Formats: sequence, structure tokens, C-alpha cells
Amino acid sequence: MRMMLFLSRPKRLFALAFVGCLALAGCDGSAVSDAGSAYLTSTAPDDPKSIAETVESLTAEEPIEMENAVVGIVYAGESSPFQADGAAFIMSELPDPEHGDGTIEHLDNCPFCKRRAEKATKAMVEFRDPDGKLLKTGADSLLAIQEGDQVIVSGKCVFEENLNLLVIEAASIHKINN
Repeated sequence: MRMMLFLSRPKRLFALAFVGCLALAGCDGSAVSDAGSAYLTSTAPDDPKSIAETVESLTAEEPIEMENAVVGIVYAGESSPFQADGAAFIMSELPDPEHGDGTIEHLDNCPFCKRRAEKATKAMVEFRDPDGKLLKTGADSLLAIQEGDQVIVSGKCVFEENLNLLVIEAASIHKINN
């Protein structure tokens, strides 16, 4: 900051504007927070399963919970997939690769895909601190993810049958399409 005092007024204003832009860069979801970088992986886990395959494994076998890598798309239909007050989001099955282009625009506009997505089991992905409390920062800000991103989430999976919801206590996340 002392160095800025020696700059001319126009250069000081430019420097302040530049620093301000850098500070704001992380606020638009484009930069991963320091806390979020602990969860991001650059290498995709081996053999991720779909939400349906994971639920089938949980209901066909004895385990009430299991560690697994689950692939899906950040998508909740007409609602926002992100929890406003914590690091959690809704993940849906990936669109059928043989039908459409795999985007959320297609999911929203194709009656076949929309019906399939509405009936499919969803997954609630949660990022917790070591004490088991949900992290306070929204997952979109924490991890620089947005609706429509295809991701693989690894963690402890539990199927809540009464809600038809797979709950994943996430240990890591890998972005496929970024």
C-alpha cells in the first residue's frame, strides 16, 4: 500500500480498480474458494456409477451406506439446484447421450427428457466440515460450479427411500465438462 502513495493519481486509480477487479473475480462463481479447492479433483474417479446404479446397489445389498463415485448433472428442473444457506446441491441423472445434446436447455425443452428427469431419483450432494456440519458457503461459490455442469462426486452414499433421494456426503468432486 505504501508503494501506491508514490504512484501518480491516474496510476493509483488504475491500481485500485485492478485490485478491486481481482477481489471480485471470485464472486461470480468463476474462481474456486480456498476451502473449495480441498474438494476438487483434477482426475476423474475410476468407474463412477449413475444415481440409479448407486441406489440399486444400496437397496439390493445389505449396506445402509457405502462409499461410491456418482456421476450426474447439476440440475433440479424448474428450481435452483443450489441450497441458499449451505454447501449442498441437487444432482440429476446425466441426459441420455443417444438423445439430444446433453445440455440443460435440451432437458428443459424435450418432453421425453423432461419426463425422464422428473421421474428419476435425484441426489442431494452435501459438503460438510470435520464436525459433520454443513459448510456455510454455497456450493456454487465454494466450488465454482453452476447449473448444467456434469460432475462426479465421491463420498458416503445413503438412500432415503421415503424421499426417493440419494444423499451423498461428498469427499470430493470432479467437473467433467470444464
